[in-house]
Amino acid sequence: MNIYVRCIPQDQHRFTTIGDWWEDGDVLEVRISAELDWRYRFAVLFHELIEFGICKAAGITTVECDAFDALFEREYEFGKWPRSVEAGFDKRCPYRRGHVWGSRFERLVIFLLGASWSGYIDACDKLMGVSQ
Repeated sequence: MNIYVRCIPQDQHRFTTIGDWWEDGDVLEVRISAELDWRYRFAVLFHELIEFGICKAAGITTVECDAFDALFEREYEFGKWPRSVEAGFDKRCPYRRGHVWGSRFERLVIFLLGASWSGYIDACDKLMGVSQ
């Protein structure tokens, strides 16, 4: 498997996120918000890799994950959820287990790199337009 990681402008993400992945044949594509501090981008990369790995091991496909994210985006638009609610924590989410473990690794990476967790959350929320 080849893994391609790219940092892109926030407004080019497919969903309300700072990190995204999809599998295309034998290629894993990962996209991370370019506006983030390098330590934060590194933490997001670990999150996405862990989330993908757990999904892959469980047989959860990109199609399933993207369909859920598209549903959740519509729910954001209809006002069912504020943007502060992450799709990955929803009990209906097919990649929930991966998201939970990815979030744990993300927090560990932030700690190991000596970055601020609250600063990280603030930066992510600001990029995604989350009201604080």
